[in-house]
Amino acid sequence: MAIYVTSNLQLGRPNAIKKYKRDFESVDQMNDSLILEWNKIVKPEDTVYHLGNFAWDPKTAQDSLLRLNGTIKFVIAEHDEALQTLETKGMLRAGVSIIGQIEPIDSLKVAISYWPLLNWPGKSKGYWSIIGHPDKKHKSDPKTKTINVSTDLWSNKPQELERILEIFKDI
Repeated sequence: MAIYVTSNLQLGRPNAIKKYKRDFESVDQMNDSLILEWNKIVKPEDTVYHLGNFAWDPKTAQDSLLRLNGTIKFVIAEHDEALQTLETKGMLRAGVSIIGQIEPIDSLKVAISYWPLLNWPGKSKGYWSIIGHPDKKHKSDPKTKTINVSTDLWSNKPQELERILEIFKDI
């Protein structure tokens, strides 16, 4: 059972291809590819923390959730109205939940959030800040113990949290 992190899939968002310079010809191709890459890595027993901007509309969000492997925990960002609509209507599938804006995972000494933070839970204890904001100015930086997991920075694939922590600890 592994823990993965990712963010900013922007499923169903036509402008995502151009805005994030994604190599897809259509929104359907983008959606199918992102879901395929997710499911190649994430097994049904795994957990994925998705740190903001999942899907553009409720239908795309619902259809995608039914196709994705794993238990999924969402941190909400500015383009997550679709998830909030599904939650309000009681339509999130089993194994899917919306969690807090800043969530510590004490066992791995990390705090996850969508937004870049100056301070986070556990910072004074050496915790890493795992963020999902897609702006390229918010790069991963081992000096500040910050790792950006936006999908466009990681070949459009969720990343195993323990593995990326090991990578950055060695830098």
